[in-house]
Amino acid sequence: MKPEKAKVLILGSFHMSEFEGLNSDIRQREIEELVSKLEKFKPTKIAVEMVPEGSKKCNEKYKNYKLGTYELQMNEIYQVGFRLGLQLGHEQIYPIDWMGKSDMDYGEVESWAKDNQPELLSEIYQGFEYPELLEGKSIIDFYKELNAPTLLNKLHKIYVNIARIGDVNHYVGMNWLSWWYKRNLIMFGNLTRLIDSNEERILFIVGNSHSAIVTKFIEESEVCEVVQPLSYLQ
Repeated sequence: MKPEKAKVLILGSFHMSEFEGLNSDIRQREIEELVSKLEKFKPTKIAVEMVPEGSKKCNEKYKNYKLGTYELQMNEIYQVGFRLGLQLGHEQIYPIDWMGKSDMDYGEVESWAKDNQPELLSEIYQGFEYPELLEGKSIIDFYKELNAPTLLNKLHKIYVNIARIGDVNHYVGMNWLSWWYKRNLIMFGNLTRLIDSNEERILFIVGNSHSAIVTKFIEESEVCEVVQPLSYLQ
């Protein structure tokens, strides 16, 4: 029998601050339903997409939320992470992101590709449609779409193919991708640093564009076991 390993569930999320109407009674009940489903995973720690430098401020908000003196901002860290942490009696939330300086931002890469390699850019994104949170679609169903392996694999494929943008000795896509991969590797490294025992069960709430790559790092490292989010979202 293989020895037990710590478990990590990566919940690919959308950024709630970019959406309207999530404060409605219906949407708030749906978010509470999502939290109830995640509670069944019984995470021992909750990691979030925030840089560690923000940990003190984040956990001050979390402490005040537990005291009933902080109203949750519209952000998945607070709406999902704080609610779940409170229900599980967690003492703190763990920011593990990194946002260092990049040589080139994605907008510059896309702009260069539109001017110089439009056919390649079209090929990279061909047939890709990102899910939408439409009226009548529940938060749970939206999260199911965001965490579907088919979508995550397509997103990962796009990122890998961005490396093709540019030409010899002019690696335009790589100027941005080197930052992107570094960021995700740091997330992976910080995530593994939260593991104190084989009984650890860590929930990582992060934008779903990070899901596939961080998952691959975990799987290839064999440090811990990946738990599929859909098994808890059904």
